[in-house]
Amino acid sequence: MKKHSKQSGLQPPRFPSHKNPYFYLTLFATFMMSFVIYLRTLAPTVTFEDSGELIAAAANLGIPHEPGYPLFTMLGHIFTYLPFGNIAYRVNVMSAFFSALGGLFIAWAFVLWAEYVFQKTMISLSKSLLYASAFSTGILGTLSGEAWEQAVITEVYGLHTFFVGLLIWLTALWARQFDEEGKRRLYYLICFSSGLALTNHPTSILLFPVLLGFVVLTDWKFVFRLEMIWKGTLFILAGLIPFLYLPLASLRDPLPDWGDPETWTNFWRVVMRHQYQLGDTQSWAKFIPELKAYFSLSGEQWNISFLIFLVVGVGYIIKNHRSFFYWILLFLFFVGPLTTFLTNFPVTGGLPFVNAENRALVSVFYIPSHLLIALVTGFGIFGLFNFLLNSWPDKMRVVLIVILPLGLCFQNFKNLNLSEYYFAEDYVENIFSVADSNSLVLVNWDPHSFPLIYYQSVEHRREDIFVVDQELLRRSWYIKALRKHHPRNMDGIKRETDEFLASIVPFERGDPYDGNYIQAKYLAMINALIDQFDRAGRNVYLTYDPPQGVAGSYFKESLIAAVKLRKDMKSLTAIHESSLKTERLLDKNIPLDRMARFFMSYYGRLYFARGFVVEKAISPEAALPYYEKAAAYLQNEPLSLKQALDAAMRIKAKK
Repeated sequence: MKKHSKQSGLQPPRFPSHKNPYFYLTLFATFMMSFVIYLRTLAPTVTFEDSGELIAAAANLGIPHEPGYPLFTMLGHIFTYLPFGNIAYRVNVMSAFFSALGGLFIAWAFVLWAEYVFQKTMISLSKSLLYASAFSTGILGTLSGEAWEQAVITEVYGLHTFFVGLLIWLTALWARQFDEEGKRRLYYLICFSSGLALTNHPTSILLFPVLLGFVVLTDWKFVFRLEMIWKGTLFILAGLIPFLYLPLASLRDPLPDWGDPETWTNFWRVVMRHQYQLGDTQSWAKFIPELKAYFSLSGEQWNISFLIFLVVGVGYIIKNHRSFFYWILLFLFFVGPLTTFLTNFPVTGGLPFVNAENRALVSVFYIPSHLLIALVTGFGIFGLFNFLLNSWPDKMRVVLIVILPLGLCFQNFKNLNLSEYYFAEDYVENIFSVADSNSLVLVNWDPHSFPLIYYQSVEHRREDIFVVDQELLRRSWYIKALRKHHPRNMDGIKRETDEFLASIVPFERGDPYDGNYIQAKYLAMINALIDQFDRAGRNVYLTYDPPQGVAGSYFKESLIAAVKLRKDMKSLTAIHESSLKTERLLDKNIPLDRMARFFMSYYGRLYFARGFVVEKAISPEAALPYYEKAAAYLQNEPLSLKQALDAAMRIKAKK
């Protein structure tokens, strides 16, 4: 005879609406609608930020930036074997696939929870309305602004969406499981899935207390058993097994090999995101604006009218299932305010660009919050159309429920359609068009570096160019990788790199260190690299303004795509402007994300700098077209735009 556990206030649902073909058709429709929309708006190739590096790691079975993302990398490698598109597109498809699958589980969880929230009246309710509401809930989750944005590019958050949806679904299954053995199996599966989720993204750890809190709220005697504790811990540890990929992959010295996690120390630093621990302390003065940013970002995910359904949904949950409501509050606390407090990205007090960048960086951490809000909103949709609009015909209500999320998310389509997003590819093509053979290209930021990593290490284009990330040169593992893969370019500065590596030993060990001494050796190493290329007659290009102490003896000549270092400016380097691809940034029909807007300004500044040198070396009239183009690209930078317009007007006035 089967043993049953007791859960206060809960009874087995009387409405087994998930056990028929129409229910599974609803899940399939939820997945396919999300997936098709994602494919319609999918980026066709590499994008900025982490995309290029993550694709390179997946294709080469390498190690991307901390914490290494082992599960994502291994799954991404499988997607590189799809028989269509370029490698970047194939891994982009992975994000779309797992994001859509996450929406399926949100829809499924909605049905499971609805049978509890509305169990007193479920018998009299139409199944078609329930399924339509489940579809609407899943679509709201997948087409929220942030989830959609991450689903159409290569990023780890598509897989994160999947795990959040999976864990919410497993929790709902556990809640309706009254068989003791069934509860055990689901409990172990939840523990294993939680550990596995952690190998994809570190913020998944915040779901652990949420899941535990639900068990305590509904059946605390179940979890507080020694057997459940130690077996649950074992299943969590089993889920962490993908982390073993990191040292095994690093032994091959792949590209990329971030952090070189072959030793225990390096492995621990990678997994714990040692490089990103800035040590900034949190304070109420910073936290309150950050919390306001969280609420603002949450409101931006859909059309603001979704709040009506959210409030109605909260009301029904409070009335019919109080323990579920408490769990929702616990969930939202951990993935909202607590996440905000721990991530500690200041959104005020700095430069406007830095504030906006921090706001964008932290926004992806709120995807779990948005998915749960979508779930609660779904209850509001279901309740509103079932009870307040019960005089309307069923077919009309079903149609309205199905099209409702598309209307709430319509604005997102216009902003997140990346089907024409070739900006990162254009940036790389521009670098390739101006960089001579066997030249050095110095970069200093991920959006400048990662697209180049993709095209060189995956597409194997222009591998003669030596691309060096100036900021990563501060890390010993990066220098080791450069020596391994580019010995010809690194052997000539062996003394300088050895001296720098010796200077950072105490820093990397956590011992007292002399920051000024390290900086001096760091600058000496960079300058030695530049000078080596110059002596060999090999050109050096930069994608940024060098810091004080770097390339101080060189002139900086803008070539629109990058800056070329020159020993003299007796003549200007010829530019074949027809080969440069920047015009796409001015196409009003293609939405620009913040990175595209940054590169729009990047080209604007370089057009202005080109105009300046042309005016000095040739004539003001020859410089005028550059100033005018600079003005066209500097629309997002008022001060720089004014400089460009003033320069153009000054020349026109002299004509």
